[in-house]
Amino acid sequence: MESIVLQSGLTAAFLEVVLDKFTNFAQKRFGLILGVDEKLKNLERTIVKIQALVDDSEIDQLSNNASGLWLLDLKSVLNDAEYLLDEIALELERWNYDDGRLSSTNHVRHMVSSSFQFSIPSQIQEMQRKLNALLGEMQSYFMMDVLKLRRAKVLNIKHSTSLVDESFTVGRDKDKEEILRLLSSGLVDGQTPSVISIEGIGGIGKTTLAQLVYNDDEIARNFDLRIWVSVSVQYDVLRITKSIFEYVTKKIMHFSDLNHIQIELQKTLLGKRFLLVLDNMWDESPSDWDILRLPFKVAAMGSKILVTTRSQRVSTVLGSRFAYHVQILSDEDCWELIKKIVLKNKSMQINQKLEIIGSKIAKKCKGLPLAAKMVGNVLCFKSGEQWEDMLKVELRDMAGNRNEIYPSLKVSYDDLSACLKRCFAYCSIFPYDFEFIEDDLVQIWIAEGFIKAGGTRNTEDVGRDYFDELLCKSFFQPSSSNTPTYKMHALVNDLAQLVSRDLCLRVEDTTSCLSPKCTSVCHLSLLCQNFRPSDLRTFYRYKSLSTFMSTSHIEEVPYDFFLNIRRLRVLNLSSTGMYELPDSIEKLKVLRYLNVSCTRIKKLPESVANLYALETLKLNNCFRLLRLPKYMKNLSKLRHLELDVKRQISCMPFGLGKLTNLQRLQAFIVGKNEGHRIEELQNMNKLCGSISITNLENVANYGEAKAAMLDNKKYLDKLELEWYTHETNRVQRYEEVLGGLQPHFGLRELQIKNYGGIMFPSWLSDASFCKLETIDIQNSLNCRILPALGQLPILKSIYIEKMHDLESIDSHFCGLHGVSFPCLESLTFQDMPNLQIWSGIGYNVMPQLRRLTVIDCPEFRTLPSLHWLASLKFLEINRCPMLQSFPDEGLPTSLENLIIMECDLLKLRCAVEEGEDWSKIKFIQSVEIDGEKVPTEGNGSYTI
Repeated sequence: MESIVLQSGLTAAFLEVVLDKFTNFAQKRFGLILGVDEKLKNLERTIVKIQALVDDSEIDQLSNNASGLWLLDLKSVLNDAEYLLDEIALELERWNYDDGRLSSTNHVRHMVSSSFQFSIPSQIQEMQRKLNALLGEMQSYFMMDVLKLRRAKVLNIKHSTSLVDESFTVGRDKDKEEILRLLSSGLVDGQTPSVISIEGIGGIGKTTLAQLVYNDDEIARNFDLRIWVSVSVQYDVLRITKSIFEYVTKKIMHFSDLNHIQIELQKTLLGKRFLLVLDNMWDESPSDWDILRLPFKVAAMGSKILVTTRSQRVSTVLGSRFAYHVQILSDEDCWELIKKIVLKNKSMQINQKLEIIGSKIAKKCKGLPLAAKMVGNVLCFKSGEQWEDMLKVELRDMAGNRNEIYPSLKVSYDDLSACLKRCFAYCSIFPYDFEFIEDDLVQIWIAEGFIKAGGTRNTEDVGRDYFDELLCKSFFQPSSSNTPTYKMHALVNDLAQLVSRDLCLRVEDTTSCLSPKCTSVCHLSLLCQNFRPSDLRTFYRYKSLSTFMSTSHIEEVPYDFFLNIRRLRVLNLSSTGMYELPDSIEKLKVLRYLNVSCTRIKKLPESVANLYALETLKLNNCFRLLRLPKYMKNLSKLRHLELDVKRQISCMPFGLGKLTNLQRLQAFIVGKNEGHRIEELQNMNKLCGSISITNLENVANYGEAKAAMLDNKKYLDKLELEWYTHETNRVQRYEEVLGGLQPHFGLRELQIKNYGGIMFPSWLSDASFCKLETIDIQNSLNCRILPALGQLPILKSIYIEKMHDLESIDSHFCGLHGVSFPCLESLTFQDMPNLQIWSGIGYNVMPQLRRLTVIDCPEFRTLPSLHWLASLKFLEINRCPMLQSFPDEGLPTSLENLIIMECDLLKLRCAVEEGEDWSKIKFIQSVEIDGEKVPTEGNGSYTI
């Protein structure tokens, strides 16, 4: 492992983050306010000098102990500086200081505690002393080593060839067949040349798969020319073009003019069908690709370009017609590959015992062929006893300097920006196979200050870009579960641990947490079970600890825990069994992320309201939670408040409307008194995602409802409006209130529950709702007229339940002009006890409807002209006993599934051969009546 450059690039990331904070600090003139502006500028200048030397010197690549200690000392001082800047900014922002525009500097100084002000100059001076010493050490001791490193450094670019030893490949037959199929399609009339990419993490076998395909006899027959070029990290259009020309012509090209070479290459490719393999493609620049592919356009129809890459973005830039993502090998295939390599040693024999041991060792490879090859080479010359020893060794420690796995993966890591390196390295605190949600991880990155936002974009959007880039480059992968979660491959997780050593610590057993560790740890996860609260004191040595995450069962935290690790920015105690947090949590002045979801906590300490830096508070599935802290309004930086409000608390804290930075608020319970009314939502215009507004009976009139200004909340996707009680004598009030709750036209989903009006407001029919896809209306007992929803341009789903006063549906529901419900795909009517007639379906109505369901309508007698519904695939009529027949015109020929339940009159008419409506349903593929399949001509089970 000595060949791996530990912490590579993280120094630059640290420096970048701290310098960004200095810039922000200067813009807000915080230094001037406290009279330390010149001292801070000197500190910043010293850090800039160190940054220049670090960037230039490649000190991260020095492997001696002195340089490693120097880096740890530097990061320790940078941590101190970052914490101090955060602490000062937070203290000043508490007094509403904004860009220097307060009544006076003296006023601010008066508000800030004298002890705090007094400590700042001495802290800055001590940091300056340490940085000066580090700068001197670097210039004196390390520069000679750096120069030696540069002289010895040889550009190490691995090139591949088209040749492959198929005897050492396993488990790729299906992959090869699929790539061959893709290359063979469109040979006559396909786009020329079309691009197919093979994607996956380093070591997964992309190159081997391309080699297998390239050397297949079918490829040799189908293409006039086969060309193999190894691209590598250093993308050079001239070099690649020259390589292609030389490969095709078998001649050395002595010219170095790109124009001349491309013209000659174009002449060579004219009218020929070629397969070009571009192996190990990294470049994501569209302009570079546009230049490279210019000579290819003259080739014959059906020419193909096969690209191997670690980045999904490369596939996008190249306009890949198909991107094939290579999957890991099975454990059995890994063992088969290991055996093939081991048996190269003719004196080696694998008996039954070694078979068992080897198959267990193979599981350490986690499906990566490169790892299996490395393991095979290690085991090749070891005795049976040594094989048993290998069972106890982690893969990353197995091969010493011969290890090729992590250098291969680290190439991808080295290609990341400094910010992305820090984001990836942080993930080393996650255990193997840990599944995480994108937004959760982005919130943590933001809390740690890893996200560099700029311009008008919010930090969350930039964070999602970071996440997408790591996903595109295969550092993350979608989990196999049905939930929208992600995880890291085990060997990628190992890489994260290697590059973050001494900064991130994963405590997986009680012995490891008690053993001496480097005190520079910033991010820690506690994963072992049966951990006693008193054992938490062992972490007090980590004075720079910024993240504490635990999955251990911890019912309580010692009071002095937060007194000793005051620099926490991220505290995640979810699923720990916690039932109480100590008041001392208020000492975490820079805490930005607090997660106590899935715990037994009943209330948060009131001191939580003093966490002025808090941006994210997660209380999901805390079913014993009774209330939130009284002064939540003090948390002016809060952006995400996650809890199931309706199941957890009975009212909102006073004055929540002051939290104008809130982006996530899953629910709002409307109260009657000041500070609890719906008008608290007025200025929360950054809300995004979904929100449920309940207890709307406490809204008195249109004016109060309008005061919520829902039409200004342009980032909301889903809105739920709910009355808790149903009062039949207040119909006008219901209609006024809903009239005033018009949302923004960008809404995607709308749900209305327990509405007591007779009619719906006109805004619900406004075609300006150009993104509205789903409408769900439940328990509108007094409603007599359906809203005219037919003009909503992209509405896809309508669910209407419990409209007890509705007696008929007519053309008003569809609207008056043009195509009605142009995009509607699913329509459900349920529990309509007085609905009798449905009419108004005709030409150009619901042209895309695929699913229609009518349930629990005991008086329903007449269906509309369903034959107009040319896209209908599924029809269910359930518990509609008065419905006697299908329309005279019959059912649409597109219908594939029909379900009839507890409709006795209709059941008689649909009896096989004898029923009057049999001719209307006999063509349908699947017919089910009262739970029994009916044989029909459509499914081939009925014959005359």
